[in-house]
Amino acid sequence: MLAGEVVVVLEDDELVRRATERLLRRFGAEVVAGRSAGEVLESLTARGLVPSCIVVDFWLSREENGLSAVTRLRESAGGNPRILVVTGDLSRDTAEAVTKAGLPLLRKPVDIDRFLEAVTNIHPTPQEGR
Repeated sequence: MLAGEVVVVLEDDELVRRATERLLRRFGAEVVAGRSAGEVLESLTARGLVPSCIVVDFWLSREENGLSAVTRLRESAGGNPRILVVTGDLSRDTAEAVTKAGLPLLRKPVDIDRFLEAVTNIHPTPQEGR
């Protein structure tokens, strides 16, 4: 299902991050996971990989949210990855920010089948300025 895909998982919750990694690997993806864009960029560079998909939590830290992390990854890692924002935040402001960025949103907790469908069926989002 995800064979040959390089999937980035950006998630600050270690248990959620590890579970997501295991799930994606089970379906054939090569996974690069971390708590921040900087951590993931380091791994991508060291391994010579370009992401084909980014699964990102909206809230990562006080310094970085999912949207800023995606921008940084797009600028530094290259490619035109598919992007999926996953969050437990139910606020209208968060939903509006994700919609304004033109990205798909899933709310936690996410059913596994729905998550896999979203990861495999989302389309690359055009980058701003291109």
